[in-house]
Amino acid sequence: MASATLSTSDDYDGDYDFDDDFDADEENLNDSSQTTFNDTVDYSHRNISTLDINDLFNSVRNPNRITNLQLNSNMLLTVPSQIEHFRSIITLELSNNQLIQLPFEISLLKNLKNLYLKNNALDDFSLPKELEQLKQLEVINLGGNRLKQFPYQLFQISSLKEIYLGSNQITFLPDLFQTLNKVEILYLGGNQIGNVPDSIGFMRSLVVLNLSGNRLRTLPRSISYLNRLKSLSLHNNQFSALPPDIIRLDLQELSLRNNPLVVRFVRDLTYDVPTLKELAARTIKLHRVPYHDGTLPRSLVGYLNAAKSCLNPKCKGVYFESYHKNIKFVDFCGKFYLPLLQFLCSPACTSTPTFEMTSSDSDDTEDIPTKDMTNKFKKVLLG
Repeated sequence: MASATLSTSDDYDGDYDFDDDFDADEENLNDSSQTTFNDTVDYSHRNISTLDINDLFNSVRNPNRITNLQLNSNMLLTVPSQIEHFRSIITLELSNNQLIQLPFEISLLKNLKNLYLKNNALDDFSLPKELEQLKQLEVINLGGNRLKQFPYQLFQISSLKEIYLGSNQITFLPDLFQTLNKVEILYLGGNQIGNVPDSIGFMRSLVVLNLSGNRLRTLPRSISYLNRLKSLSLHNNQFSALPPDIIRLDLQELSLRNNPLVVRFVRDLTYDVPTLKELAARTIKLHRVPYHDGTLPRSLVGYLNAAKSCLNPKCKGVYFESYHKNIKFVDFCGKFYLPLLQFLCSPACTSTPTFEMTSSDSDDTEDIPTKDMTNKFKKVLLG
């Protein structure tokens, strides 16, 4: 399994290759030097609490050429309605402010493709209903706000490709995801979601799905319809089992750590040292020492007869109460590796370290290189 790199708006700052044509003649805003390139106005990290868009608009020589407006990392509470003057904007960066409301006029930015609003104070009433009019919008980041609902406006924007809603307070997901059939990245980590609706299976373009840090106990079977999905993050939830249909997915990364499913799995791998009674019984069985009711008490004869064979085919040992649990990952139809639990007589019977991938005994997996299987398994993040 190859590594899946998730690009988020945390990497946004610096993503642009600005032209070297710097306009030194532009006026200042709030007595701080302005940075303006051919297509970009950058007023980030200025501690600005208020913004006069009219002054900004008039200070730019050719405002119709501005496609990137960066106002992130300031102290803005609102965005002036005059933002609509920048009709050519493609990217609007407003992250890391103190925004509590967005103006209706943002919906008039018909060319807007990227809207970054992470780490503000936006709630369920902060987004204008008209936001759905942004028919060119492809990326929206609302992570780190105060949302308790999945914004319904987003279901009306069919052009969306990336949605980031992590670190909010969302508890419920409406069953409307069939409208988001172009979305490739859906980030919902760090919320309070308790259920995923069946309509998630209609998001056939989905490549990255992050549901970590929620309250999920199960997934819908429709998750198996996401045939383009490569990265599925489910860590820090309450999963005790996964739907069998998940094996249909051609995943490159599956994160499961900090779930009851894995915690119990790892906890059960502990090994209790055999008692003297069991060690003696193992020796009798291993060396085939004869015994019967006339030489041993009936209770001990019954104990010896209850011996279980070690599942390591190269080991002839047995065990009674004390055994070692080992996870063997078996290739399933060449698509996924299923963890199977083996009971061995001791940890020394594991031919490979715990959690290391081994092939199944079926003809379909005999030719799979062990190194290749191990590399793939490294992307199954159990802990």
